[in-house]
Amino acid sequence: MDKILRRVRMAERQVVRRRKALAKTKFINETKPDFTREVELSVQGVMKDLKDARAARRQAWDMGPIAPRQEVPRVADGTPNEIAQWGTVNTSRAMSQMNLHPKLLGERCAWAGGSQFLCLAAGDRVVVTEGSLKGTVDKVSKIALENGMLALENSSTNVTLPRWFTSQSGYVANVPYRLPISAVRLVHPITDEETGVTKDVIIKQLKPIRIIPDRPTRTVTWSRMVPGLNVTIPWPKAEKPTFEDSKCDTLRIHMEERTFIPTLLSPPMPSEVINELRNQYSKFRTRHTEEYIAKKAAEEEEKRATREQAREMLTPVQEFNRAQREIRRARGQPVLTEEMLAKIGEVMAKNLNARGERTVPLIPAETAKGPDAAPSS
Repeated sequence: MDKILRRVRMAERQVVRRRKALAKTKFINETKPDFTREVELSVQGVMKDLKDARAARRQAWDMGPIAPRQEVPRVADGTPNEIAQWGTVNTSRAMSQMNLHPKLLGERCAWAGGSQFLCLAAGDRVVVTEGSLKGTVDKVSKIALENGMLALENSSTNVTLPRWFTSQSGYVANVPYRLPISAVRLVHPITDEETGVTKDVIIKQLKPIRIIPDRPTRTVTWSRMVPGLNVTIPWPKAEKPTFEDSKCDTLRIHMEERTFIPTLLSPPMPSEVINELRNQYSKFRTRHTEEYIAKKAAEEEEKRATREQAREMLTPVQEFNRAQREIRRARGQPVLTEEMLAKIGEVMAKNLNARGERTVPLIPAETAKGPDAAPSS
């Protein structure tokens, strides 16, 4: 069974590696070209708007009162170079939908704890730090974590709808103002410990704490804290959605009624259905029947007995070597006597003197036994 479990773990790791490789290939072949194309179109739109603004300014300077009025509605010709209405932006710029690379997304959400545990939610009060609405304090109405963008509740912008959307050109619509998460900072009231005054403070950095995964619901909850101050910022209160009952809705009493009560006398479903729901030949299977487990245990026992029997079948040379090993093992490690140690020291001293490194007096083996040794006659 250990071999089967190892095979299952190996198959799972192979699937994980294969999915990572497919995700990387998908990003290189699909997401990256789309992202590059969206960036190029956005840059082209910005450059075109700047060019049109310079041309309008030059006309106003050169022509004076007879310069064309830019605020007059114009009919676009439906070409890629069509001019948007005065005071509007392109829809691709106003409603950016391109997904970002995880690295870019992490950099955009770095001040709010990262993209994995974002410390920002709908209903938070934020201040805009970049763009035309710099300094505006507003509430977050929606967060699109896929592209690191958020929409403000009371801020909007005008866009010129494309020709394919309205079948006519020149229509202007008002859409919520979207901006990246890196362009805002959280605003929250904090009480000063020294003065005791509570006032709104712009929080430049947030850190996720107390990250608790919930396995039954497969959700993760966490809190947010201001690093350095060790102040926990509460989450905004989420409004519970209200649902209206209709005639086609199922009553709660009928929904919670138990219509099937399983017993221990009969299985909840036939065994053949279980084999249809779970592939019994799958390499990812970890739950096996008792008969299969007993069969595999018997096979392993048979292999072990075969290996033991192979160890008993020895040639005469192998038997002689085994007997010699047992004799050496019974004899134990050799012990050096005083005479052997003195002889070794005498040989070492003779070798050192022969090489001329240093002079060591030669001590005869008879006198190396110590002062208590009996004198020789």
